[in-house]
Amino acid sequence: MHPLVSRFSSKAAASVAACALGFAGLATMAMPTAAHAQASVLLKSQQATAIVESVDREARELLLREGNGHLLTIEYGAAVKDVPHLHEGDELKIQFVETLGAQLAPPGSPLPESTLTTARGFVHGHPRGIIAAFNRERALIKTIDLPSSTISFTTEGDDSLHVAVLRTKAMQDFLKTLKIGDVVDITRAESITYIVTNKTVPQPAPAAPQLAAPAGDVVAPAPAQ
Repeated sequence: MHPLVSRFSSKAAASVAACALGFAGLATMAMPTAAHAQASVLLKSQQATAIVESVDREARELLLREGNGHLLTIEYGAAVKDVPHLHEGDELKIQFVETLGAQLAPPGSPLPESTLTTARGFVHGHPRGIIAAFNRERALIKTIDLPSSTISFTTEGDDSLHVAVLRTKAMQDFLKTLKIGDVVDITRAESITYIVTNKTVPQPAPAAPQLAAPAGDVVAPAPAQ
């Protein structure tokens, strides 16, 4: 089962904060804005081609065969709607993207909510589906060790102490702005975009432009019959 897409079977991962801060070690995506109050990193970005082997609509699972022959199971869950239906034999171009963001929580702000967004459309007539999960959690900073870029924290509703080593410059710079007792909102965003390359849907032709009369011209009414 693919480690990224399998999480779309539910809106929230088991513990976003516990694993997200510790493994943000690939590439910097965006730098903080106001006084390093937030940071965002790119965890994963990859593309693949696959063929739909089978569709289990009751279990809401897809079995795909990637271009290298590996089998991939996608659990898309009951919450995934408004995307093109897939059928056995469909050929897909898939893109996986995973990002991590962290920012100080404004005092008195409500708890962050995890959300799932889906959409469909067309790329040059080929059906396209998008699934994006935003898994959000709030963390309370317990300890900070700047020399080792290590932080410990608890999350809302979970008193277990989590320890993470921050591996990207963006997150290390963000760490320098924190102090013990700060509250941080963490968002792990995971998205899948797929294009059905073996199907084409005719698109409506663009409407012909309406030519307006030049300024100052007077259009005479048609004579009465």
